[in-house]
Order: sequence, then C-alpha cells, then structure tokens
Amino acid sequence: MRSSTRNATSTTGTSAGRNTGGNTGRSAGRSIGKTIAAAAVAATTAATLSAIGAGPAHAAPARPDLTVTALTWTPGGVSAGTPVTFSATVKNVGKAASPAGVVHGVGFQVDGKLVTWSDTRTASLKPGQSATVTANFGPAKSATWAATQGKHEVLAYVDDAQRIAESGEGNNRTKTTLTVAAAPAMTTTLKGSSSYSTFAALPQRTGVSSTVRGSGYGACHTADGRVVAGTEKLLGEYSAGNSVYYTGGPYVYSGLADVPAGATSATSAPIDMTEIRRGRYGDPALKLTCAADQLPGFTRLHVTELTSKRWTLNEGGWSGETLLSTATAKVSADLPI
Repeated sequence: MRSSTRNATSTTGTSAGRNTGGNTGRSAGRSIGKTIAAAAVAATTAATLSAIGAGPAHAAPARPDLTVTALTWTPGGVSAGTPVTFSATVKNVGKAASPAGVVHGVGFQVDGKLVTWSDTRTASLKPGQSATVTANFGPAKSATWAATQGKHEVLAYVDDAQRIAESGEGNNRTKTTLTVAAAPAMTTTLKGSSSYSTFAALPQRTGVSSTVRGSGYGACHTADGRVVAGTEKLLGEYSAGNSVYYTGGPYVYSGLADVPAGATSATSAPIDMTEIRRGRYGDPALKLTCAADQLPGFTRLHVTELTSKRWTLNEGGWSGETLLSTATAKVSADLPI
C-alpha cells in the first residue's frame, strides 16, 4: 500500500507539474507574441503617418486677425461731383501681432468697383490695437472718388491683396450706404463774348466750358473791309466755343473758365469767333455772289443760345472728367465774326 500510494502521488504530482508547466509556458509565449505583434503594428502605423505628414496633433499657431470697425468719408455732406476721401479703422482681433514691414492695405469700393485704396501703413498691430488709414491712391491715379448722384454701397476691405496670413479671412469687409445729392444749380449769362456763370462752392478746383449757338451771316466786302449795303445774307446755323473743358484743343481756352476751390462764380475767356471764320463751316464764297471788286466773308453770329457746363478736372487740371452741371440761357445778341 505504501508503494501504491507513493507511486500514485508521484505520478499525480509529476503529471500535474508537467501539465501546469506546459500550459503556463505556452500561455506566456502567446502573450509575448501578441505584445511584439502589437508593437510592430504601432511602429508601422507611426511610420506611415509620419510619411504622409499626419504626425501627432499640435495646436494651431497664433495669428493676427484684421477687421474693419469703422468706414468714414470726407466731406460729410456729399453732392454730385464732390471729391470723396475714404478712411477705415482697422483692428487686430487675433491672438498675435500683425507683421511689421508688410503693407496693411485697405481697398475702397463703390457699388462693387474699386475706386481708391490705402497702402501706406506697414507698422505692426498688436492684438486689440486699432489704427485708422486713409485712401492715398486709386485706379484713376487719384486718392478721391468723384461722387455721382444717387444711393451707393461703399465697402472697405482690409488686407485686400492677401499679404498677411490671418486666423480668419471672413471678417475683412465692412460696408455701408452713401447717398449723394444732386449737383447744385448753375446759371449762365452772356457778357460780351464771354459767359458769366454762378454755382455752389466746391472744395476742389473745377472748370467751366461754354458754347454759343445761332444764325451766321455773311456779306460782300469792299477792298478796305466795309460791308457792301444790301449784300448781307443768312448763311446757316453755327456754333463756337468749347463744349468740354479741354485746354489742348485747336481753340485753346475759347469759352473756358478756371474755377478755384470755394468760388461761386466765374467769367470765361472770350469765345473765339474766328473758329467760324477759319473754315469750319465752309467758304462764304460758296453762298455769296459778289462783284469782281468785292470779297465774300462772314459778318456776325446772331446768338440765340448759350450753354455752360461745369466739370471736375483730371489730376493735371487740363481736362474735364465728370460733368457736374449744365446751364442753358436763351440769348439775343450779335457777335462779330
């Protein structure tokens, strides 16, 4: 019995030991294998993400964020033809300062069309800091917009040229409405061969052009220039002067007036009646039959209408740009040709 018991115990213990040891070893081996495999997968995934640039997440860098908090213009009350200067107040609502040395530009639009811009500020704006900029140039080579009558949408667009990287680009525009009144009334009268016009004062230099229109007459003349009695004849309807303000034409300054800023009246240069005599309307000889010792020629223009126009001027001041107002007067006067 002792032998049997010993054998049984020995056999049982040995078998249990073998079973326990074998199972534990196999289980530990499987666990280590899984750990190694997981580590390999993680390493492969990390390498793949690194290769495509999708590494660990990082916080976005702090950037400036520019917005327009105010859009204004001068003068305050605007009528047609007034040169308007736009200004904008720009604020940095971002978490970083805007870059120094970079233009903090603002474009100004009227009814969707760029009219002027500011590109002079290059100083940095700290978070929360504001600055006001004013238009200094534009597509028409002017820092102002010549107002036209009516209701207009005005828009200011900061960083319109996209020079500055911002945290947000959707808040760079601000718009408002500007209502422009009609140009003030203008009057005109004929004084000699010049026009005399009255109008409202404007803060900038302007120009006036004038023309006369009426019936042209001609007659036969003696050798010493006297009109031969009974030979005068209506030749046609003629005009003289300048219908636009332009100092580079063939009849320079004929009927033109330079109007200083703030002026409320102007007298034009004399309307050049030789414009008619210079052949613009043909040779009077074609409509007059004179004796052999007589010469056909113009005598007078019976003026029936005077028209004067006021203009804004280009940057050089020698040409009209925008028509501000027109005045027409009925006249009955004879001007020698």
